[in-house]
Amino acid sequence: MHHRTALRGFIVLLAAIGILSGCGGGGETPQAQAPPPSGPVSVFAWAAPATFNDNTPLNPSADIDYYELYLRADPNFTENDQPAVEIAAVADNLSPDGQSVVRSPVTQFTLELIPSIPGGNLLYVSMRAVGIDRQKSAFMAPVAWDRS
Repeated sequence: MHHRTALRGFIVLLAAIGILSGCGGGGETPQAQAPPPSGPVSVFAWAAPATFNDNTPLNPSADIDYYELYLRADPNFTENDQPAVEIAAVADNLSPDGQSVVRSPVTQFTLELIPSIPGGNLLYVSMRAVGIDRQKSAFMAPVAWDRS
């Protein structure tokens, strides 16, 4: 794809990233098969990117394949890190009337659904967007997750 080697819109994500304790989850995908968490949950939320690095408009539902979510005990994410989970960029949901399926961008994930969470009370979370052309964005700025 021309001008689409990196996703600029991921910078836009930084403005809307948050971890909200005590909120219900949503946007989970079949790739994160785990029993439902018991007790309080932490929801990681983001805004889908709107443009590529060259300011070309981006359609998250068509141009992003999935997100990679990373966890570390420190905020120093590197290319050698492996994602803790992959989250589909779009999900099939029932329409409000329950009569049809609507494809919508995924913009949140319940962190407790990650199959293998490193030990420790303070972890850092980061993401990368992966385009349908398999190009990856840069890591977003790490967000602290206090599990205590």
